[in-house]
Amino acid sequence: MKARELFEKLKKELNNFSIYDIMMIRSFIEKDAKYLPPQYKNHYVEAMMKYLIETFNEIRKKSVDEIQDEEIDEEKLNEMLNRIERFRKYYTPDEERFINLSKILCPYLAFIAKKPLHPEYLTFPGNVKIIKKGNNYYCPVKNKQLNEYSLCEFCVCKSIDELK
Repeated sequence: MKARELFEKLKKELNNFSIYDIMMIRSFIEKDAKYLPPQYKNHYVEAMMKYLIETFNEIRKKSVDEIQDEEIDEEKLNEMLNRIERFRKYYTPDEERFINLSKILCPYLAFIAKKPLHPEYLTFPGNVKIIKKGNNYYCPVKNKQLNEYSLCEFCVCKSIDELK
């Protein structure tokens, strides 16, 4: 599949989302963040919502002509989508909206925009952030989140260990 074809598909799916859906997604993110350390919880929710809305608007405003039409690894794309499907743990409408939006935003970020799946301005526990150096991104938690639910392997970020 070519990047422009994927982008058109993602953009079309994005049109199914309303402000009400975004509010439901925020509710889900807040609920899902309940186990984060208190000093990071609010920041995490705010940063993720900001990035979600920025990415949402970026897709909406971008035209297909702006997309570099390179080949997308469909096997990797399908693995990412399957992994996002496995995020389910509450089986609630807000979680469903979150998963559906993630299946749009994550492929866009990873395969088309080539941006990190988390924003650079998100502070992770330990007071660490993603660092951008040149055209490369370095993540302080990339090697710490390798499990069957993680999307780290699809993210453009390299491990922060590679920066040193």
